[in-house]
Amino acid sequence: MSIGFLGLEIGKRAITAQQTALTITGHNIANANTVGYTRQVAQMETTTPYCTPSLQTAVGVGQIGTGVAVGTIERIREEFLDNQYRNESKAAGYWQSISESISKLEVIINEPSDSGLREVMDQFWEAWQDLVSNPENDSTRTVVAERGATLADTFNHTYRQLVELRDDVNSILETRVQDINSMAEQIKDLNKQILAINVSGQQPNDLLDRRDLLLDQLSKIVDISVHQESNGTIAVQLGGRTLVQGLTYSTLDTEADANGMQMIVWKDTRVKTQISGGELKGLLDVRGATLLPADASSDYRGLVPEMIDKLNRLAMAIVQETNQLHRQGFSLINKTGTPDGANFFAEPADPGTVSDWAQYMKVADDILNDPRGIAAAGQRTWGDPLTGGDPVPPAEAQPINFGDGNNALNLARLKHALTIDGAMTMDDFWRSLASTIGVQGQQAKRMAQNQDNLVGELDNKRQSISGVSLDEEMTNMIRYQHAYNAAARFINAIDEQLDLVVNRLGLVGR
Repeated sequence: MSIGFLGLEIGKRAITAQQTALTITGHNIANANTVGYTRQVAQMETTTPYCTPSLQTAVGVGQIGTGVAVGTIERIREEFLDNQYRNESKAAGYWQSISESISKLEVIINEPSDSGLREVMDQFWEAWQDLVSNPENDSTRTVVAERGATLADTFNHTYRQLVELRDDVNSILETRVQDINSMAEQIKDLNKQILAINVSGQQPNDLLDRRDLLLDQLSKIVDISVHQESNGTIAVQLGGRTLVQGLTYSTLDTEADANGMQMIVWKDTRVKTQISGGELKGLLDVRGATLLPADASSDYRGLVPEMIDKLNRLAMAIVQETNQLHRQGFSLINKTGTPDGANFFAEPADPGTVSDWAQYMKVADDILNDPRGIAAAGQRTWGDPLTGGDPVPPAEAQPINFGDGNNALNLARLKHALTIDGAMTMDDFWRSLASTIGVQGQQAKRMAQNQDNLVGELDNKRQSISGVSLDEEMTNMIRYQHAYNAAARFINAIDEQLDLVVNRLGLVGR
């Protein structure tokens, strides 16, 4: 190649390389606010030089460079930080789902407040205390019946809210499974495109960004491990099994258990998927596997089922303890010399068949229809005390009830009786339950905040390496523009030299 025309080639290559670098800079600037975008850099390389020719030999004293070319368009990304970010994201997703669910539990419990279950129970016991002083007052008896009904309604409502929360979490689980399947399919499709571009010798940088973004999102939902293949594709592992492998992927599915709760399984084998982290694990820990938290087959904590179970225990204690004492008392409608034997709360014939006491708790219809049926008296007095006579048997005289309020007093004392496992009062049991939820909520909130801070710091580190700096890109743009202008002026200089040789050389003497 002629030295003169080599200069034109060098100038052309310089212009092309600087123009490519300028285009990449513009691409970075355009995607400065694109989520998941990784800045790209044109890595320039000198092209292959050749030896200078001479009159005697084709080998000269040295080599002359032939210019520059863009060797690769490199994605500036740190794989180690990506792995750290994804490992911490699964913990952040877990605690975030736990924190949000416990926040909903705290709203349902609504303690401490003037309208929570504790306040309603206090009003119920106070109504019995008031009845001690006025056992024959119809309005006082009505208050006892109404506050009992309010207490039952509060248990019913709290139970429904807890069940609805569990159903909502169950529905979210199904949605998250669909999200995982969608992401796995997208990763598989990206693997296919990336492989095709790698084979053609191109750089699939933007496709790699999209795949990395999907992996970031997937790692927050569920615990995954990612393995890079030599051909540019990746393999994604979930619960000891491959979710994505090159150009194929496996699908998750949901399968309802005996309680209608959706369990996560592999669609092809119907084997339960092992979930050990991420938002999905948090949702499973909130929802649990069955209605009873003591189920040995469950791998999850079951915060909501545990709350339902304890609410049922409290409701059962109130119903059974109240009824047991109420059956020993005498009401205003009692026409016999024996206790009424009637229940204040409705109770099934076989209590052992009932588990959801909070759901079915209600005041007996006879009490609601006629509050005089409340057995407030601890004993039955016959005869008219105004005459000072001895008690008269009912067979000889019309009974007149002048009972005391001792049974109402015993019922009011239930507030302070150790009725839960013989070691805890009903009020203490509920306070302990509410405070436990509060402590768990504080812990979950603290852990979620800590993980968010940690993930944020890792993301900042990633952005400091991979993110687009507009100041830096503007500097690069000016640098490449000046290089482009210099290359153009170089071509002009070579053109003038060739013009002199071709058109003006040898014109002397004409």
